[in-house]
Amino acid sequence: MPHSDPARRLADALTGTGLGLRRGVVAVAPASDAWARAFRGVHEALASTAPTEVLSIEHIGSTSVPGLEAKPILDIAIGVRPGTPSDALDGWLSGLGMLLRGDATDVRPDRMYGYELEPMIRLVNVHVLEYQSRGWQDYLGFRDHLRADPVDREAYGALKRRLADRHPGERLAYIRDKESFILPRR
Repeated sequence: MPHSDPARRLADALTGTGLGLRRGVVAVAPASDAWARAFRGVHEALASTAPTEVLSIEHIGSTSVPGLEAKPILDIAIGVRPGTPSDALDGWLSGLGMLLRGDATDVRPDRMYGYELEPMIRLVNVHVLEYQSRGWQDYLGFRDHLRADPVDREAYGALKRRLADRHPGERLAYIRDKESFILPRR
């Protein structure tokens, strides 16, 4: 029987999924069907308690693309009503065990939270941004492109493997070196 506590359901959805990567480490794992199942469980835990500011919850990033290798961390976009203060979801997400990781910057268009069952082992990144904003459309556009284009999906997977080998402890360098592939495909 599923647990009625949303924080417990969130933890249960992520247990035994193969997700988790030590903060600061860059590693790519083979694609797994468990990632989509984990997202469905996380989505259920989030959606069942979401405040009215939340308009959409989407699985983004490489774990959302069937057949694509990925860092074993779920990326989730939460789209909020335009004009929602950036800290409006802090109480809700921290009550579910999320850790605030930072506000939007010139590198990232969102307020970011992380979820860990063990200290320093990240399982989920949650990106909060305005629904249908440019950043929202970019996240979903790139995801949808990779889902639809097997040639680019394979090329992106190969690039991620090379960059993970080149930058095993340099997350920012890994991200920077993927930009030339990502930007024209969003």
